[in-house]
Amino acid sequence: MTEATSTDRAVAPIQYKAVATSSYVANGILRQLSEQCRAEILTRSENVPLARRQILLERNVPLRFAYFVEAGAVSLFARAGADRAHVEIATLGVGDFIGTSIVLGAKVSPHRCIVQVPGNALRINSDELVALQEALPELRRALLAYVHAALIQSSQLLACNTKHSLRERLARWLLVTSDLLQMSDIPLTHDVLSRAIAVRRAGVTTEIGRMEEAGLIHRERGSISILDREGLARASCSCYRLLRVPAKACQAGQMIDAVTR
Repeated sequence: MTEATSTDRAVAPIQYKAVATSSYVANGILRQLSEQCRAEILTRSENVPLARRQILLERNVPLRFAYFVEAGAVSLFARAGADRAHVEIATLGVGDFIGTSIVLGAKVSPHRCIVQVPGNALRINSDELVALQEALPELRRALLAYVHAALIQSSQLLACNTKHSLRERLARWLLVTSDLLQMSDIPLTHDVLSRAIAVRRAGVTTEIGRMEEAGLIHRERGSISILDREGLARASCSCYRLLRVPAKACQAGQMIDAVTR
């Protein structure tokens, strides 16, 4: 997905405005927690807007905050090649958590994280999160379950990008992103897609055209609309379904042992 130029760490320190403990939360990790545990997090969190192209995490930069995504979509990038190009390794949205390295005790981010679709998130200071993990076993279990699910999804994506066709991967990516945004209209460009599935833009443009001819999607400048979700699911590889298994388990607060076809 598209990279950015300004960073969240460049913003002046913000005075925290605690979220009311009775507030509705969309984030699946928080929703699964007991009311008391959730209240402990919300009173230490701030509901912040996520602006397009805002950098939430930067590679090799100290981790100041963690985020529980409430709306929007963000991309996680890893650096690849001597030219220092950044390649997308995950697309995150409602129900996701940004800052898994904090959960594992790391102090700096190994990845860059950029907002692609505007939304909002509950932001918490990294030191406060660490303290809460130690004080609240329920929270720690939920976050570790999320990290476990993320690892399973990461390995499945590696297998998908290695073995499956462009059409299958493109269909899978569109479906996953639509699920994260909870809508059929996905605001993106062909450049975003080419980065997401690691292929040349020309190949993405050609395949999008074929999908449109088949009545699966409709494209406009800066957006793609899914018209036939079932048809797109048939065009996708089985990885779409497999990627949903750990996500659903995580939302239910469960740690899964394996993902089967």
